[in-house]
Amino acid sequence: MSSYATAATKIGLTRGDGDEDRASQRFLEWLAETDRPWLIVLDDLHDPGDLRDLWPPQRFIGRVVVTTHRQDASLAAHHRHLIKVGLFTSSEAVGYIRAKLTDRPELAEGAAELADDLGYLPLALAQATAYLLDRNLTCADYRRRLADRRRQLAQLLPETGSLPDDHQDTVAATWSLSLDWANQLSPAGLARPLLQLAAVLDPNGIPGDVFTTAAVQAHLADALEDSGAVEADRVADALQNLRRLSLADIDHTDRYRTVRVHALVQRATRETFPEDHSATLAHAADALLEIWPEIERDTAQSQALRANTDHLHTHTVAHLWHPDAHSVLFRAGNSLGETGLVAHAATYFHHLHDQTHHTLGPDHLDTLTTRNNLASWRGEAGDPTGAAHAFEELLTDYTRILGPDHPDTLTTRNNLASWRGEAGDPTGAAHATEELPGS
Repeated sequence: MSSYATAATKIGLTRGDGDEDRASQRFLEWLAETDRPWLIVLDDLHDPGDLRDLWPPQRFIGRVVVTTHRQDASLAAHHRHLIKVGLFTSSEAVGYIRAKLTDRPELAEGAAELADDLGYLPLALAQATAYLLDRNLTCADYRRRLADRRRQLAQLLPETGSLPDDHQDTVAATWSLSLDWANQLSPAGLARPLLQLAAVLDPNGIPGDVFTTAAVQAHLADALEDSGAVEADRVADALQNLRRLSLADIDHTDRYRTVRVHALVQRATRETFPEDHSATLAHAADALLEIWPEIERDTAQSQALRANTDHLHTHTVAHLWHPDAHSVLFRAGNSLGETGLVAHAATYFHHLHDQTHHTLGPDHLDTLTTRNNLASWRGEAGDPTGAAHAFEELLTDYTRILGPDHPDTLTTRNNLASWRGEAGDPTGAAHATEELPGS
């Protein structure tokens, strides 16, 4: 209204006597009547409701451009056209960086890699180049700082007074404001915990079914301190609120209704986590496990679930390891083997064993389980002799820790017999079989 009133005064419609309401209405009337071509730009609209009764009239002689993070349906009503401004392409991003560094071309070392790290987001690229110019850093130097998880995103952007291109807020502050708005929309209070959960999963795509699980409903109920379950409809509405504020993208054409959250939005969100966010991580892991099919027939779905597990594991530090290793870590490794990637499965369990051994100790049952899986997939990958030797060592430890008659000990003895046979040692296989009860 203030801007409309100022415009009315400048073109001689009012004397600027302070009645902004009347002046703004007079300006809108003039737009509807004038034969002069006009353009109105309404920049950075936070709430479509703010334009109630203030939309300029629709006329062939005039144009209105509104910029906003919002994607509400009301913005495209009355024959308005919604034009989504996406990310740069990789070549556009690199070209933008080099153009910004025209006077300091030596700083462009690593420009392509930095563009990829920042997800080709124009706003982030603008602020990053301003930051590295102020600090005399190359793109490669900036990437190293960006990779340092001890640094907050806000520490890697210019101060508010040094922002480029008339930016009003940093990237982190812009998303924080958007999240505040999303969290106020009905159903209030659900957008923030939902984004927190999405922030630890794969930015390239989260299966939509994750958000319909009982684990996510429990996560949201915890966030609201509500003992009852959060209905699926409320979860869906909260997810749409994230989309309306451009904090998430939902691909309804994908058979899994894939949800995507930009990696920098995820990072900014993770950096606002409460000190103890183990519940968030546990609920995310439970949700993945809940939708993981027992028999994997769709390789694309399996790959997506594994990718989300990898990202979750990356951001857990130790939260998925206490008091035990979460089952989803084992499911991801076995998924590799069950979908034909047996060598990758063996490598996965080799790394998982190193972590269980270091985190939980050599005699923890999860450590023994990783050794069992490693031995099995090692054999499936073409090393039956190595598998048999590994099961022989594992049998010794199972017998010592659980006793000779424990089901896990007996299963290990059976596996030992099988892999001795596969390795061309029928005598050893028969001997191991004879040790089984009932043989």
